[in-house]
Amino acid sequence: MSFASILTHLDPAMAAQSEAVATTPLALAEAFSAHLTALIFPIDSALTAPSPADDAARQAEDRVADAFAAAAQRRGVAYQTKKRTSFAYGNGEAFADHLRVSDLAVLAQEGAPGIGLQILQQAAIFDSGRPVLLVPKARPLSGMPRRILVAWDASPASVRAIHAALPLIRGADETIIATVSDDKEIRPGQSGIEFAHLLARHGGKPRFMALQRGSGGVLERLLAAAADTESDMLVMGAVRHSPLRNLVLGSATSEVLAVGPKLPMLLAA
Repeated sequence: MSFASILTHLDPAMAAQSEAVATTPLALAEAFSAHLTALIFPIDSALTAPSPADDAARQAEDRVADAFAAAAQRRGVAYQTKKRTSFAYGNGEAFADHLRVSDLAVLAQEGAPGIGLQILQQAAIFDSGRPVLLVPKARPLSGMPRRILVAWDASPASVRAIHAALPLIRGADETIIATVSDDKEIRPGQSGIEFAHLLARHGGKPRFMALQRGSGGVLERLLAAAADTESDMLVMGAVRHSPLRNLVLGSATSEVLAVGPKLPMLLAA
């Protein structure tokens, strides 16, 4: 298993930063000799596309496409750019449609996402059946991650996320399987140690780490462990709960989507 096709999004409003935004997808496409597709459209235009007479908008799209193409050519990455010409349905649906015929999405962001990016992220994660790598603009991946921390709670979502990350895990120097032991009950056959054996059979270099949740949330504890171990990436399952449950119990997934990733995070539902 590898990544043969990677999808990303570029916003014409960020034309000056387009190459920086594309750092991670370009690096991973180069590492895996994957084809990289960039969808180019304004993130907050949910209903109306730029009209043919909107020269400024079209020129911004062209600048983003040209900068992306130049960066891909310098790296020798096979690429394609696509612009939205019809807004019969929303940006999130359009991105999820393209992601279903790709292996991985990479989305860069800075800080808490606006409503347009939230819609795009949720559609990508929950409606595509594919993994999504969220990357803070200030902390892109310039190559393969060397140390990966994976959140293991034996849930179907965590299983799917970690298996989706196998191409990255095989290339990492170490994979830390972290279980927050006082968060959920994990039966003996589902233990992180058993899962470490599986990853080793897949060519990974795993070790197990038991974490105590303490007074903070699960995500807070995982991020602290990632910092302590100098991990380059966090992998975790994504679960969509009702708003009421999130309000009462909290959710690591909803927290990530609300405040943005602190380090590259691969999510799968």
